[in-house]
Amino acid sequence: MEQLQAGDQTIRFDRQRTIDAYTSITQGGAEKCGCSHCRNFAAQRDKAYPASFRQLLESLGITIEKEGEVYEYGRDDSSHLYGGWFYFAGVVVNAGERLTDADAGFQYYFVDAKHLPKPPADFGAEIAAVEFHTKIPWILAGRLS
Repeated sequence: MEQLQAGDQTIRFDRQRTIDAYTSITQGGAEKCGCSHCRNFAAQRDKAYPASFRQLLESLGITIEKEGEVYEYGRDDSSHLYGGWFYFAGVVVNAGERLTDADAGFQYYFVDAKHLPKPPADFGAEIAAVEFHTKIPWILAGRLS
């Protein structure tokens, strides 16, 4: 396993095991759900994740289009607030304060996945997740559902 430090958090991860698991996942959480909030997120996925977070996902072996879960949890004046997570093969060595700013309005942190729903693929015995929170505008035509 490789080790990575992000902010005050430390994780160990198995990149190849994570890549192998993602090859068996056919779609991400936003596509599985298909509600208007998830469709709004999926339509902006390329803009939702800052470059530094995309690089982190790549280094962990995570396929960016295959979130384990995406959810909308509110609005502010101009944006919708979203959260979600990606699974990976690994462990959280040092939980730290749990928030790392990747860009304005985007934060992430690592968690042990044992309290999350069962992943859609076999990541092995040690499974962790990187959770994120972000703001994006509403771009879909029509009303919210």
